[in-house]
Amino acid sequence: MQIDVTKETESLSKKPKVITITVNERSVTFSKHKVTGLEIKQAAIKQCVAIQQDFVLFEVKCDSQLEQIGDCETITLHEGQRFRATAPDDNS
Repeated sequence: MQIDVTKETESLSKKPKVITITVNERSVTFSKHKVTGLEIKQAAIKQCVAIQQDFVLFEVKCDSQLEQIGDCETITLHEGQRFRATAPDDNS
């Protein structure tokens, strides 16, 4: 009996933690912490955020400043992190 409980506990502890971020004020969930800018945009598109893959991605910092995230740049996601994706010709 103890062995079964241990195996069940091990499998529960291996479940990936879901991380929720926002892209253009819409929630996007991930099951891994390290992702690229392109993966963020792809996940957002799959989760019905109205952006396109060629949009420019920015992280919204605490002081509302924007830091551009490149498609090939790998970042570590944190719960509640905010991103903005804009069309390449948008000057806002």
